[in-house]
Amino acid sequence: MDSKTVNAQIRSEVRPLLKELGFTRFTSRNAWRYHGSQIDVLNFQSFNAYNASVMGCTTYSFAVNLGCYFPDIPYQYDEARIKEERGQLLPAEYECPFRGRLRRSFSQPEYDSREVWFIDPAGRYLEKALHDVRMAIARDGVPWFGRLADPNEALRVLLEEDEHMGELWGFGRNPSPIRHYLTGYVALKLGRNGLARQHLSEALASGCFKQVAERIERDAQRAA
Repeated sequence: MDSKTVNAQIRSEVRPLLKELGFTRFTSRNAWRYHGSQIDVLNFQSFNAYNASVMGCTTYSFAVNLGCYFPDIPYQYDEARIKEERGQLLPAEYECPFRGRLRRSFSQPEYDSREVWFIDPAGRYLEKALHDVRMAIARDGVPWFGRLADPNEALRVLLEEDEHMGELWGFGRNPSPIRHYLTGYVALKLGRNGLARQHLSEALASGCFKQVAERIERDAQRAA
């Protein structure tokens, strides 16, 4: 068993489903879907030898992470950091303001956490694991992405919900500078100018976004 074998099986067993769901850009471990003002990201997270040793799994094991990226929200550090190819942004899952993770549905005595699909050195679990991933994408991944496709729901989450690690996170505690930043830009997109100005001003006052402070100030004034 090696990573190339896992990558090949992901490509043959999972990519067809992702294509059916509208994902159009792929690497061996990532997929991107573009619709409206949203980029959906699905990532098969691998583990190097050190992390696998600490976690008690193998380097062939993986987690499946989800991310939603909104190009209408300027990247909070430097937009040039987001990879782009042929005119399309390719944000990494960890660069997305909304993140989630799928869970396996069957027990594995070798590994308790349902957030990792354990793959043994002989690869006996691989086929079953990838079938389970397909089921998890259809059962949990599709509605996870669909929920955030509505910017009004994204704004409600930012205003009302706490982060839940493993389910929906990445947008910071409430209140926090990053939460103000994201809330301000989502509100601006929706024409909620008073709300946008309030939260962008809070983000600017925090001093946490010095690289893009001038832009935030312009956008807050635009919402006046």
